[in-house]
Amino acid sequence: MKKLAILAALLIPGGVLSHVNAQEGCSAANLRGIYSFVASGAIVNVPGFPAGPFVAAGRTVYDGNGGAQGEIQVSLNGTIVADTWHGTYSVDPATCSATKTIKLDTVGAALHFYITVGAYFQELRFIATDSGTAISGTARRL
Repeated sequence: MKKLAILAALLIPGGVLSHVNAQEGCSAANLRGIYSFVASGAIVNVPGFPAGPFVAAGRTVYDGNGGAQGEIQVSLNGTIVADTWHGTYSVDPATCSATKTIKLDTVGAALHFYITVGAYFQELRFIATDSGTAISGTARRL
């Protein structure tokens, strides 16, 4: 019975999830600061990138106003590439999820991401949403 009550509270409008979001808030302002990330996957068909396995590590700075920039070191098919990037992001206040678009400064390629938030913006989980990619990763606030 207790499990059923908890499930009902999560599903009913105005239940626990709505209460948490209303108290803590979810906006671009919540996604602010420096995050360290790792990502892996594969590039299948993205203009500006050779196809193959992909691993990366880097750093992202979110400004709290929808702007982001960072640096990334990538191993793509065993070839190491370092680059910087700039981008934009938005946070959905209803779901506390985010979307981000980045453009690599040297390569010029753009990538798009869907991001979920954990531990009240201390941890991010993301996937690339571009056709021809299979990339996922995590980021932690420093």
